[in-house]
Amino acid sequence: MSTSNNSGGHPVMNSEPGRARRSQFYWFPVVVVLMASVLYTYRRGGAEQPPASYIISGSFTTSSLYVLRYEHESRKLEVVQSVAGYGPHQYLHLDRHRRRLYATSWQEPARLSAWDIHTDRPGMPPRLTLINQAPINNSNTAAVSSYITSKHSLLFSVGGPTGEIHRLNPDTGAIEQKLQELLFVPNEALRHEDKSRKALVQLFSQPLDAEKKALEFVSEIKSVRADDGPRHAVVSADGERLYVVTEHIDLSMGARIASRVDLYDVTRVGLQYRASSSVIEEPEEHDKYRGDTIRMVPQSCLDGESAEEREYIVATTRGATPSQPGHLAVMKYDFKSRTLTNLLRWQTPTSGGKANAIELRPPLHLANNIFQLVLTDDLLGWISVLECNLSTPKIHLLSRCLIAHQNFGASHAVWI
Repeated sequence: MSTSNNSGGHPVMNSEPGRARRSQFYWFPVVVVLMASVLYTYRRGGAEQPPASYIISGSFTTSSLYVLRYEHESRKLEVVQSVAGYGPHQYLHLDRHRRRLYATSWQEPARLSAWDIHTDRPGMPPRLTLINQAPINNSNTAAVSSYITSKHSLLFSVGGPTGEIHRLNPDTGAIEQKLQELLFVPNEALRHEDKSRKALVQLFSQPLDAEKKALEFVSEIKSVRADDGPRHAVVSADGERLYVVTEHIDLSMGARIASRVDLYDVTRVGLQYRASSSVIEEPEEHDKYRGDTIRMVPQSCLDGESAEEREYIVATTRGATPSQPGHLAVMKYDFKSRTLTNLLRWQTPTSGGKANAIELRPPLHLANNIFQLVLTDDLLGWISVLECNLSTPKIHLLSRCLIAHQNFGASHAVWI
């Protein structure tokens, strides 16, 4: 027998002796559900992911910037805004806080642009407003800048034989005074160099003096193979390794070596070559491809064991012709053996045109060893969201859409 209180507060005899004991069992399913929910949340990164993420893309064929929304539950990707810009925009860069966007342009005269990203409207897409533009001075000698990044309130842009450093306003993000012009060829040879969007065949090591706000030349590192030019590079989180994807083709001695990732150790006096791994699978013909972009997988995407033993790199190559699909490869660097090996290769839906560029989604709310990335296609204009599982290992196409009408080529996209 047991007692309980009625609404008036007086004790009432319970006529069902086993009822209280049975009611305890009613909690078991609830506890199981709660435990499963906690485990699921833990596996997904500790919190529910937002209903949607936003992406900004440039274009090779229009002057606009495009804002896209990706809905995680439905896997729906769509363009929600087109912003009149100053393109064609070859490359985009977000600052550390993802509040400002910087863009290169192939428009003449050469210039850089800075944009504010406004995310003050819950449930609505972000708004882009132009902060300012900065011309690349000495346009008769400076080349078109194709890549851009920032650090220490400085904006670095490079292209072909030249580069430049601009000061950034720490409060507004505006591009201010040009502090330094970088030359990657002798000054007397600059007048005769190609200042278009083509790459060189060397790497340059230049430490940044944060107080002087300037780069100092340290060394010039020739490519591993003659005429096999580096296109895009990333450095490891600890600053000890540099990964470079090559674009050009070396046909000397009958060898066909292209679309390759080269690994260099970063030393006090420059770079020391360590290893290489091909983006494409043998016996593919290397002259059918051109290397494109490379990115590091954040260690926070990995489980504890993987993060301690290895790091992962993602690289892409484009098809040299419209009919030749490109490839995406995931590579693994083992800290103990100091070897670089290919984990998986995935054929992209199109050649990629001038793009097949990738950018990884910030590592939020996904399970260990899983990350998402955006892939751009210049041939038809597709923007694709991919998911990579390093444990499987497999890549899945989650969603894609055109940035505008077909053949409006997408260049480079970033996650807000």
